[in-house]
Amino acid sequence: MSPRTPPALAGRLMLLAALPASAAWVLPPGAEAALGGGAVSLGCADVANGGALHLGAGATLAAARDVATQAGALLDLDGARLELAGQWTAAGQVSASGGAQVLRTASPGCPVAGRAGPVPLGGAPASTPVPALEPWALALLALAVPALAGRARKTPSSR
Repeated sequence: MSPRTPPALAGRLMLLAALPASAAWVLPPGAEAALGGGAVSLGCADVANGGALHLGAGATLAAARDVATQAGALLDLDGARLELAGQWTAAGQVSASGGAQVLRTASPGCPVAGRAGPVPLGGAPASTPVPALEPWALALLALAVPALAGRARKTPSSR
C-alpha cells in the first residue's frame, strides 16, 4: 500500500484478499480412480466422488474435510481407512469390506465438525452442519468493521 492509501481502504483490501479459498478432489461421473493401497493426505480438501473411487486394502485417504459419494457413484473402501473432519454424505454405493474404516478426526488446519470417531456408512450425514457466513455477508462485514472502527476513533473518550 502506498502512504496515501486511507487506512479504512487498506483494511478493506486486506480483508478481501483474505477471503477463504477452497480446494477439492473431484471425480466426475464416469471417471474412475484407484489409490492401489497407497496413502494420500488432502490437506483439508473436499472429496466429491461422482464416479468410481477404489482405495484398496491398506490404503489411507487422510485429512479430508467433507466427503460426498454422489448418487450413482461407487466408493470402494476394501480394507482401507478414510479420515475426514467434516460432513460424510453417501448417496451412492459405499463398499466397506475387509475391515474398512471411516473416521471423523481433526487434521492440521481442519477442525472436527461433529462427533469424532467412527462414522456410520449410511446415506444420511452423520454430523451437524457448521454455521458459516455467505461470501456476500463476509464482504459486507469487511466494509462495516473498518467504518465502525474509524467512527469509534472520532468519538471523544468518556474517561
